[in-house]
Amino acid sequence: MLIAQSKKTNIHWEKTEAYFIHTTKRQEITMNARVINMTGATPILSRLESLRERKIFSFHALPISSYGNSDIIGDPNYEISECPEGSFTGELFDNFFFPSGIISESQKMTAGLYNADASFYITSGTSTANQIAISALCKKGDRILADRNCHQSVHFHTQSIDVEVHYLCPDLRTEDGEISAWSYEHLEQTLLTLQQSGKACDVVILTAQSYEGIIYDIPGVLERLLAAGISTRRFFIDEAWGSLNYFSEDTRPLTAMNIGSLLDKYPDLDVVCTHSAHKSLFCLRQASIVHCRGTDSLPDRIETAKYRIHTTSPSYPIIASLDAAQAVMAGHGNALAAHARGLVSKFITGVSSLKIPGIEAVCLQVFSSHNHIHYDPTKVMLDVSSLGTGAEIKQYLCEENIYVKRYLNNVLLFNFHIGINDQAVTSLLFALNKISQRKYGNTTSETEISDKFIIPYPPGVPLVFPGEIIDDGIRNKIDEYRKNGFLIIAA
Repeated sequence: MLIAQSKKTNIHWEKTEAYFIHTTKRQEITMNARVINMTGATPILSRLESLRERKIFSFHALPISSYGNSDIIGDPNYEISECPEGSFTGELFDNFFFPSGIISESQKMTAGLYNADASFYITSGTSTANQIAISALCKKGDRILADRNCHQSVHFHTQSIDVEVHYLCPDLRTEDGEISAWSYEHLEQTLLTLQQSGKACDVVILTAQSYEGIIYDIPGVLERLLAAGISTRRFFIDEAWGSLNYFSEDTRPLTAMNIGSLLDKYPDLDVVCTHSAHKSLFCLRQASIVHCRGTDSLPDRIETAKYRIHTTSPSYPIIASLDAAQAVMAGHGNALAAHARGLVSKFITGVSSLKIPGIEAVCLQVFSSHNHIHYDPTKVMLDVSSLGTGAEIKQYLCEENIYVKRYLNNVLLFNFHIGINDQAVTSLLFALNKISQRKYGNTTSETEISDKFIIPYPPGVPLVFPGEIIDDGIRNKIDEYRKNGFLIIAA
């Protein structure tokens, strides 16, 4: 029996060896085979690739998506374009929900940038971040006052949890009714009325900045409310568009985390804000941050809410892009904010030199008579009614590879985020001048915007730089150079 078993065993191993030899040869053949390209239709991938090839300047959001390098830091995609996805956690990486290693380290750096007690990375968008913030602040049966101008995610979430919701309706509107805001007096009176009727609000939810550029002085508003006797101590501030505001002296005092002096007076105060980071910083879509200042238990409550609400499959590239963004802003945030303001000045100067639409078409402020309302200096509204309708001019600009998302009637909104570079502004001015000439059939307008260097050679020193105005005086100089035998180069 033993001999028979031994023979069977030998036969078994011989078969197994043959299998391995066969398998190895098959793998070698497979490894040497040519890679077969996809032959199926990929409409989404194809469309994204074609849009990238068009080299579009985006005056909307997502700074990393606008064509060209930053004038300050170069290629903003360099650090994150090759970031790998992964499923590593624990000792190989860190726990996304309760970090104690590298994620915690990066989040602390971000908190330092924004003057927060703690900051939390979110990889499933600001709608999720808003839900986390509200859940951390609210308890069952709480009474909430919510700004009607908040993002839809705020309204959906407050309606889905066991709380009583009241709304702060805007009482300020532009003449066309398209832009609205709330006055401080209206906010205070709404809260006091509820409080005096025995329905004091436990939580107040406010929008800090609108897409159109309205910025509320949140520390100033909170200080006045608390001094007026408002009993609320928990505030959620939707600051989705406000990340860049922390890096400039003119807007930093208005930000939600700038409440150090209030915490000294009101130690039971809790303030949470959310940033849709991808709208303002060099990071990937759906990259968001929750910041907080207040009582010692607040960070733990946010961490718990994040664990309950956030997807359990966070995106590593998005986490990495938030890490890269904090490093960029730590080193260059103030310079990037200042440069954006400089490009706005260049744009306004260029528009003012055009006969159409001209400087009178530029709008930089709304509701300026209210001292708690300010305007984002990186957003410019331009009345294009002298050129056509808002929809028509948006389409014309798109044909010139200039993307604008928002228009109100015949007013276009340009967002000069940190992804806008000098080349983008030059191209925008050139496109507006081209549209003006197309509209009026005037190919010899008195002024035009140069999209190139104009250089008399020799000596090779530029006479006109991209974005500068070519008027009759410049044309006369160019003619004089030509008459004297100079070569005129446009490059």
